[in-house]
Amino acid sequence: MAATLELDALLPDLVEARRDIHRHPELGFEEARTQAKVRAWLEARGLEPCPSAGTGLVVDVRGTEPGRTVALRADLDCLPMDEKTPLPWRSIHPGRAHKCGHDGHTAILMGVADVLARSRDFPGTVRLVFQPAEEGVRGGGARVMIEEGVLEGVDEIYGLHNWPLFPKGEVRVASGPVMAQVTNFDVQVTGVGGHASQPHAARDPIVAAAQIVGALQTVVARRVPYGAQAVISVGTFSAGTVRNVIPSRATLTGTMRTFDPDITELVKREVAQLVRGLGQGLGVEAQVEFDPQYPVLNNDPQCADAVARVATELVGPERVSADQLPITGAEDFAYYTQKIPGAYFFLGAGAPEGGTPGCHHPDFDFDDELIPLGIQMFTGLVRARTGQP
Repeated sequence: MAATLELDALLPDLVEARRDIHRHPELGFEEARTQAKVRAWLEARGLEPCPSAGTGLVVDVRGTEPGRTVALRADLDCLPMDEKTPLPWRSIHPGRAHKCGHDGHTAILMGVADVLARSRDFPGTVRLVFQPAEEGVRGGGARVMIEEGVLEGVDEIYGLHNWPLFPKGEVRVASGPVMAQVTNFDVQVTGVGGHASQPHAARDPIVAAAQIVGALQTVVARRVPYGAQAVISVGTFSAGTVRNVIPSRATLTGTMRTFDPDITELVKREVAQLVRGLGQGLGVEAQVEFDPQYPVLNNDPQCADAVARVATELVGPERVSADQLPITGAEDFAYYTQKIPGAYFFLGAGAPEGGTPGCHHPDFDFDDELIPLGIQMFTGLVRARTGQP
């Protein structure tokens, strides 16, 4: 399955498709053009895709005999950011750009569809899931697809992500947590405004909010048990409109990232207590609200082991590891693995000389040389898992 010569012949068409998708990026639940392009590709290979979650697609490829059903997933959406990188295939749409590599993930799964549709030399069924809205739009496309039945009859599911922080050609996978649970938070600090020349007559929310920013880091350093992991980051700090007026309100927003729901609850309790206490001590009112995002992405041990075994056959044991996992990014693939066994793994994309822009960096671009490896990983998993008892 997926022989080298076969992939060499297929690669130019996939690179062209990937770059076309890159040039026409679409945000979550708006991927109509991308959906149409993928649909045409699948139908040209005799497959019958069905829409899901509005702008997603699902298609089953049946093998030569009955067996298990394994799902493979790719994400379709782009990021809400400008592309200034001088690529020939740069985005033509302001405020939209494929700076995470979902265009490459889509091309990989399109390649898998081509290989499976032509060979079908496997038992069971492969469900290809082209998912919209991974990038946090209204809770994520995975949850919508699950509600619409994408996992019905599926035994296992696999997904991948390019990762420029890992050396190119390496495969990273681990059992258990591999990506973080994310909880957003908003802190409102309400004081009493006044003239900057008379701070004693005001209750300055900026001073209180600034102390909260620094004190939040003590939650991780002094409240989270040794061996557990948590990250708290403040992303915005807003207060005031003019230099000589103490405002009445300051606002902080940020995220918490953990790998254990119990640690999440601990951090939330400590943050809430800290915010209220500092506010009271400085004569202002300070409140925090939490907004849960994606859950922890946990890999099933057997599925993770299958990924490692397939990767070892492809790239050698010295290039397969769990090094630097888990990572504190988040992924709505976690909703799938809450429901059924599955595994999410990473394809290293970092150049040997270093300096490769990471995902979400303004100069990021997916490395087309990863497409064959992605196809071989997915088709190898099909071969390894559809025939399992």
